[in-house]
Amino acid sequence: MSLPDSLLEISKEDFTWRNATRNVEVTPRRIFFPRHREHISAIVQVAERDGLRVRAVGSGHSYSEVAVEDDYLLGMEHLEGVERVDPDRLKAGHRDRLLVAVQAGTTIRRLNRLLKRMDLALPNMGAVDYQTVSGALMTGTHGSGINKPAFPDMIRAIRLVGGGGMYYQIEPTDGITDPEQPPEDGYIRLIQDDDTFYSTVLSLGAMGIVYELVLEVEETFWMKERRDLMSWTELRRAILEGRFLTEVEQTDFMGFRINPYPIDGDHLCALTRQWIIDKADRPKGLNAHFRNLLSSIGGGLEKLIEWTIRTLNRRPEKAPGRIQTALKFTKDLTFTGRSYRVLFQSGSAVAGRGISSEFAFEVRADLLVGALEAAFQLVDQLAQTQGYYQSSFLSVRFVQASRALLSPTYGRKTFFLDVPLLRNIRGDRAILAAYQERMMDLGGIPHWGKINERLYEDTTFTQDHLGDRLARWRAVQKELDPKGTFLSDFILRAGLVDQPVAFV
Repeated sequence: MSLPDSLLEISKEDFTWRNATRNVEVTPRRIFFPRHREHISAIVQVAERDGLRVRAVGSGHSYSEVAVEDDYLLGMEHLEGVERVDPDRLKAGHRDRLLVAVQAGTTIRRLNRLLKRMDLALPNMGAVDYQTVSGALMTGTHGSGINKPAFPDMIRAIRLVGGGGMYYQIEPTDGITDPEQPPEDGYIRLIQDDDTFYSTVLSLGAMGIVYELVLEVEETFWMKERRDLMSWTELRRAILEGRFLTEVEQTDFMGFRINPYPIDGDHLCALTRQWIIDKADRPKGLNAHFRNLLSSIGGGLEKLIEWTIRTLNRRPEKAPGRIQTALKFTKDLTFTGRSYRVLFQSGSAVAGRGISSEFAFEVRADLLVGALEAAFQLVDQLAQTQGYYQSSFLSVRFVQASRALLSPTYGRKTFFLDVPLLRNIRGDRAILAAYQERMMDLGGIPHWGKINERLYEDTTFTQDHLGDRLARWRAVQKELDPKGTFLSDFILRAGLVDQPVAFV
């Protein structure tokens, strides 16, 4: 079927889209680059007319196939910008909140800089900043802070194009918007309902095409970071005695990295503690404002990463020693800076050449120790039987409980065990497949945006851990997208919908 000229002008055929790490690619029928929400609505209506699906893609940070669709893709990079929310349209009890409306294609890096000009800041963010805000939302991006919100829990309203090309603004039951002052013009349908909101806020794009988000932010703040090295023997004792998890509760942001291979009989750990500080309390001197120079520069050098990959493919048994050296280089006395500079944890070259699987567990001392020691056994087994060596440390971060129905952190404080690898290291996907099997058997819930093929192989896992939340999520999905226009093979294969939807 033909497309109107207005859509032909903003689209391309024979365009291959790849994610940032190039482990996922797709050549859709057509990719569109909408400039405003009216473009999105028109694209959705054409897709429904022709029985096609529509998916939005951002910067491609996700390692999974969550965004992939071979019908219509929407590149969202032209939808960017941020502005304060008009308090006159808010309920009386919400007018003093710091709220901003952010276009869906805005990257977190740009958002941080735009907020800085307003003397505002995100309360939390993930380890990197090149994701779009909508991509970070739809896959459940988290940071590290057991009392700090993950990305879906910063959202106060979602504006999207749903089935039929209709515009929606979706909020919790006690939403921010005064129903007597409807959003913008009369074309947006305001829905204030908990199930609808907490289904949509982390929905993998299945409810519609998000074009704008309302986030609650904070006044700009400064942070101090300290990194310390210690042995697993010491950390294990502190975990089991309760001292470590007490410190996690009392520290603004906290996590650690650990070598899965023992060196000289023990595993080396690097603890990262981060606190919010008063700007006047910032220490002086260069060391206070720059992370360890070698690790900061090394994380951004593409040639260094490529050299590391070649070296480890020739001599994979060198990986444990290289991980040990890398952890030692991360040791700092202090580092201070604006919040987003401290929360950013990964060089661009590493982020662009990495893949990972990540697993969520309830914060309990026995589960934390058990999951890590299962990982130690796994990497030893892979080295002994396959000659496969993990190319990086394990990372553990602590995350606040969420109300988003699909969140791995729903209703419980959570620790995430992340398994980052350099892509194209020998056995990389086999290593992650083995981790998926072992960690999911222990009850670990995979991160939606990471490598998670086992979800395809056993959809009962998704159904079992979501329970009645899945039925509530499905009901919302069917209401907002009755024709299945926004589904994807990933959503179908993971068992999130009860059956494929026949287009009509």
